[in-house]
Amino acid sequence: MVKQHNGLRKEAVIAALGISLFSADARAAEITQVNYGSLTGTEFVSFASLTAAPGAGTNYDGLLIVDGVGFGEHFQGQTVSPSGEFDQVSGTPSGALNLQAGAPGQNLAALQSPAGIVLSGIGTSGYPVFDAIGEGAVSLLFSTDQSEFGFILAGGHGGNAYVSFFRGDGSLIEALTLGSLPLVSRFGFTRTGGVHDIRGVTIWNDDPTGFGLTGFRHDVASAVPEPGTWATMLLGFGLVGTIMRRRRPAKHVSACPS
Repeated sequence: MVKQHNGLRKEAVIAALGISLFSADARAAEITQVNYGSLTGTEFVSFASLTAAPGAGTNYDGLLIVDGVGFGEHFQGQTVSPSGEFDQVSGTPSGALNLQAGAPGQNLAALQSPAGIVLSGIGTSGYPVFDAIGEGAVSLLFSTDQSEFGFILAGGHGGNAYVSFFRGDGSLIEALTLGSLPLVSRFGFTRTGGVHDIRGVTIWNDDPTGFGLTGFRHDVASAVPEPGTWATMLLGFGLVGTIMRRRRPAKHVSACPS
């Protein structure tokens, strides 16, 4: 048996710890979670313009552009796979961000709640299966780079939300896990040093009942795009959601503070 000198062992431990701390600091430096109310950005996405039924809500197949921000399920290059009734998103976008819709009946739903309209992803069982609403992924694409971002989450029941931030070229900035979600929660995020390079965000979850999203805030206007500006990013879909006004037994979506 070869014994290691205690001094060398201590130096090795310190060196390893230093590398570990450096790596953790480097990761933590990309995106900082902050209080939603501390965000200084005044740009706000309202879903009041969407058609939304109470309870089950309204199914939207295809991509949406709301207040200059594009909404879909995922970005080209990401893999969306079933995990029970939930969407599980893995991988990173391939090249410049191209927003993609989910399969028909597995994309987005707009729900009417006492606080207004919330947007939810539709899980693998598909609309109008009761448990699918809120279990799907939601991705959003800005036409301009951001340094701040925030949202209100309604309907959490102790599960997790997974949030990934991307640059316009598809590279990952940071991936965060928001755990033990309460019924209503607000989340804010800022880019270290005020760097403006947040162009896309993907949100998915494993919360027992899923959830709805509203109150999206950011700091640089994402103007209503001209056709040539977003044609590539939206793959020519534009606002082509097919609206299906089917109703089914109401699924509980908690009220969000106004």
